[in-house]
Amino acid sequence: MHTHGGSTAILLAIALGAAACTPSEREFPALCDGAILCDDFESFAAGDAPGGKWRIVEVGGSVVVASEKAHSGSRAVKVTTAPSTMEDAFRAVALAFDDASVLPPEGNVLYGRAMLFIESVPTFSGSIALVSGKGRVPGQTYSSIYRYGFDQPVYDEATGTFLGDNLAAFYDTPEYYDDPPAAPWTSCWAHAQTSLVPVGRWACFEWKFDGPNDAMQLTVDGLVVPGLSVQGTGDGCSNPEAPAAPWTAPSFSEVYLGWEAYLPDEARAVWIDDVVLAAQPIGCPE
Repeated sequence: MHTHGGSTAILLAIALGAAACTPSEREFPALCDGAILCDDFESFAAGDAPGGKWRIVEVGGSVVVASEKAHSGSRAVKVTTAPSTMEDAFRAVALAFDDASVLPPEGNVLYGRAMLFIESVPTFSGSIALVSGKGRVPGQTYSSIYRYGFDQPVYDEATGTFLGDNLAAFYDTPEYYDDPPAAPWTSCWAHAQTSLVPVGRWACFEWKFDGPNDAMQLTVDGLVVPGLSVQGTGDGCSNPEAPAAPWTAPSFSEVYLGWEAYLPDEARAVWIDDVVLAAQPIGCPE
């Protein structure tokens, strides 16, 4: 009887523990089987920088584990940018993952998912990256970057009320900015068909970077974003001699999550939680 009662108590405790978990807390561990990277940031102390396989980029801001917001559990990563001026506008504040033992993935097709809580967005035009995949272009001496973020404010035509910023995709070859340039001039973009970046709530961003097909795709909260499934080329490029420059994919050896901006702005904050990188589709929480 004693053994049976003890077993019953243990089973009851397990059942109560499972009932206390949120759906997000129950589904996240299942996603980690076979994943390239899986992190809910619960293993780090609040106030510390994320460690382990993460590298931190802090150009004009900070990256810390915080307990004030979390999608699951009690902790998430908070990315904060400092206010910037015209003389000091560039901001690159992000989590970076570049483990050469697992990146580029086999076949160079990389899926990623992150829960993002974006506190606010600017009311002016200017490219801001939230998710980036970077690496050397196969057969070349320069690198390229696939990015998802936003860049165009949207206003109500009748009232002039600011509604938010339109989601966008970006492509660039950063060695072009060397002196002398060591890569083609690209600086390209594709705009969503009026899909605003979610603000003030947790949203599920899932992306696919498809190297062999020079393609990329974004879903937000499980829905494909119209206009941001890019293959081959996007909507335009800064180079007037190559306005439809090819978006030649790199071997994806680096991934960045955070906030990258180039124009003067006030302080911004974004929380990141439940990050998964994998070689197959991941999916969003129910």
